Amino acid sequence: MTDTMTAAGYIISDNEGTIHGTGATVDLAWADAEATLATAQIVLLSDDDDSTEQHGSWTRRSGLTVHPATAALIEEIDAKGGACGWRTVGGVACSIGESRQHR
Repeated sequence: MTDTMTAAGYIISDNEGTIHGTGATVDLAWADAEATLATAQIVLLSDDDDSTEQHGSWTRRSGLTVHPATAALIEEIDAKGGACGWRTVGGVACSIGESRQHR
C-alpha cells in the first residue's frame, strides 16, 4: 500500500468537516462554496469585512479550508452532498472507502 493519493480537484470545508464546495481548480471550488453558502443565505466575509454590518448568517473565508481531493470524493459529494465522511491521506482529501484501502 502507498501513502499517496492522486488529487483530481479541490474541496472547501469548514472546521467541522462539512464540505461546502468542489472544483477542478481552487478558484472553481471557492466559487462553488460561495454559491452553496449563498443558497443557504449565508454571507461569506473576508477577514477585513466588518461583521457588525451584517444581518443574518455569515461566516469568514478564513474559517474555511482548501484541500486537494480525489475524484472519488468529489464524485461522492456531487452525488450525496457535502455532509459526508472523508479523511486525508498524504495531504489529499479522500473518501472513507479510499482511506481504508490505504491503512
